[in-house]
Amino acid sequence: MSWVSGGTVTEYHVSPAANQWQVKKKGGSVVSNHRKKRPARERAHEEASSGDRIVVHRQDGTIQESTEKS
Repeated sequence: MSWVSGGTVTEYHVSPAANQWQVKKKGGSVVSNHRKKRPARERAHEEASSGDRIVVHRQDGTIQESTEKS
């Protein structure tokens, strides 16, 4: 989590794990597991609150995109 004026920002990472895609809060808490990347991205957006950051990784682990939920 990061601090911003008025509160904290939680980062949600969508990343490959074994033969699935995982949504994790930064720091290690697993939110959900999915067979496909798209449902994992959708879940990350559902979990995130306004101002939170969503980081989507490629299959090789590199960052594909990083966005802030508005």
